[in-house]
Order: sequence, then C-alpha cells, then structure tokens
Amino acid sequence: MAMPALCLLVATAIGLAGAPAAAADSDPALRSAVVRIELAVDPLSVGPQLAGALAATPDHTSYQAELLRRLRTRSIGSGFLVNDRGHVVTNAHVLLSGVRYPGLHLTDTAWDSMARLLTEVRDIWVTVGEGSDERTYLAAPVALAEDLDLAVLEILPPPGESPHWQHLSIGDSAGLQVGQAVCSAGFPEDGFRLTCGELRSLIRGRQVHEDMRIIQDTDPETGETAATVGGTTPGPVVRLQHTAATGHGSSGAPLLDGRGNVIGVIYAVLSERPPAGGDGFSSNSDLNLAIASNVLRELLTRHAIPFTEGEP
Repeated sequence: MAMPALCLLVATAIGLAGAPAAAADSDPALRSAVVRIELAVDPLSVGPQLAGALAATPDHTSYQAELLRRLRTRSIGSGFLVNDRGHVVTNAHVLLSGVRYPGLHLTDTAWDSMARLLTEVRDIWVTVGEGSDERTYLAAPVALAEDLDLAVLEILPPPGESPHWQHLSIGDSAGLQVGQAVCSAGFPEDGFRLTCGELRSLIRGRQVHEDMRIIQDTDPETGETAATVGGTTPGPVVRLQHTAATGHGSSGAPLLDGRGNVIGVIYAVLSERPPAGGDGFSSNSDLNLAIASNVLRELLTRHAIPFTEGEP
C-alpha cells in the first residue's frame, strides 16, 4: 500500500524547466496550428526618455528595477490557433516576461501599469509552419487575463496576404479522467516537440492562481514515489497535472487529448518543499501543470473570439 506524505507547494517555475522527451512524428495539421512566439522590445515605443531615465538612475525603486529587468528580457513561448481568423492563444506571462511574483511587494496599480506598458512596447512575432512553408508575422494582443495566465493574440498579415489558418478544436475539461492519455505540442528548447504522457490529477479551485498541495505516495516494495497535486479550495477543475514532458519555451502550448482536442494550456512545472525534516527544494518531472480548457473557453466567449467545439 502506498504511504502518502503531504508537501506544500512553494514555487512555480514559470519558465518551464526540463528536457523534452523524444518527439513522435506529428500530424501536419497539428504542426501548422501550433506556433512559436518571440517577443522583443520596440525601442521607438519605449521612447528615449523612459529608456534613458531608467538607465541613468543609480538607485532604482523596486518597480523601476523590475520594469528594467523585464524590458531587457527576451521572451519566447508557444501558442496555438483557435480559429481561421488568426487568433492565437498563449500564456499572459509570455507577453509580460513573468508574473506577479509574491516576493516582490508592488501595488496592484504598479503591476497593472507595468502590464500595460510591456504589452505596448513589445513587438510580438508569431512563426507559423515549418520548412519552406514557415512564415513569421507580427501579432497584437486582443485579450489579456493575467489572473488566468492566458492571452489571445491576433496575427497581422501584411497587405495583400490572406493566409488560411489551420486551427485546433477546444475540448471540454469537465469530462476528463485521471489516467487518460495526453500530449503536449510546442517549442521547448531547440524546436517543435510532441511529447506524451497521462493526466495525473484534476485540480479544483475557484481560480487559476491559488495555493496547491502535493501528496507524495511511496511504494514500500519498490521505493518509488509519485506526486499528486491537489487544490486547496473547492470548485470546478481549473488546472491539470500531467506527465507530458515540457521545457523552456513550452509556455502557451496546447495539451491535447487522444482526439487532438485542446484540453489545457501548458503554463508551468512545480517545485516542492519536502516533508518536515527535509532540507531544500526538489523538482519532479511529473509535476507539469496546464490551465483547464474550460477556463480558456470562458475567456474566448467573454471576448467574442470564435472557436471550434472539440469532438467528445
């Protein structure tokens, strides 16, 4: 019988760490619908006054130091098309080069100000396709929900170009079951990867950014341990724990079921503190998180962004 030990979640590795597993050959339609996202600061949008003032200030406030750090940080991530109009879903933290870290004590007004500025001064580049069919386009944010860590972009093709956008269908996360097969398709590290695993836990709660708890189960016969993540408040399924390997750059990638429906949006791996008596921190390759697809569906509906219903 497995012996559970309760661990408290203490950190979320937003950048996503860990090498991806070997990729399987992917469906060309899937490969066309999953995109690579890169962001760079537009110097003209920042303006010489702001850039010069920040660089010349010897003693930065917490806000100035964090803003300068995020302006200098090149951000990469993944995303996926949800309709033939060129709307792409990704994580909000990909656009903002991070999230509201609890240890950085800024006011809500300061955080909101930083978010508005960063979305205005960053050029967002979306690369679609591969090989001779690869194309890179500018994109603009049309929906940004930092509380959900979700964002929607609209690709802006050049005049005279009317691409046909291959897109993915959005599944219903309310009917998911622990143990079912899932795959992640995105751009960790050095290129496109399709990695597969299974759902380990359905995490309930009132919202995406809530505390979680980890239960470590150790098999007394083999000594192997398995970690299961659970929520700390009741509510619908808002996050999914899965074992499909991810890496830096996977943020915003789709988590797919066996029919190719999007059932989640990849956003993090976790770090955990060992039980009482342990030292330091540890990580577990099975502690991968995705935002449940029904959270995404609500966001798309609220902003009148069309999407295709996944097959049950």
